[in-house]
Amino acid sequence: MNNISLHRLIGQDWRRQKWLALMLLACMASALTVVHFAHLNRQLTIAQDGMYQQRDQLDIEWRNLLLEQRALAEHSRVEDIARSRLQMVRPAGEQDIAVTIR
Repeated sequence: MNNISLHRLIGQDWRRQKWLALMLLACMASALTVVHFAHLNRQLTIAQDGMYQQRDQLDIEWRNLLLEQRALAEHSRVEDIARSRLQMVRPAGEQDIAVTIR
């Protein structure tokens, strides 16, 4: 070769094509970033779905507890427990005592 070394040819070619190489590297970095954020988005969507399911489960449990509380607080049930367990009776008219505040 006429005093032109391989080293010089590579250097000249690099200087001419440096923008192309930089654009290729930028494109690859951009593609990897898109893949990374798509993966993160999928993970967050899965976590969000799990939270929605947990919220729905807790909402159902809350409704069941409200129904149970209403059933336990019914006047007839309280009255039955007062009569059977505590042997309480409703006072007669002459047993009523009125308290007045002056």
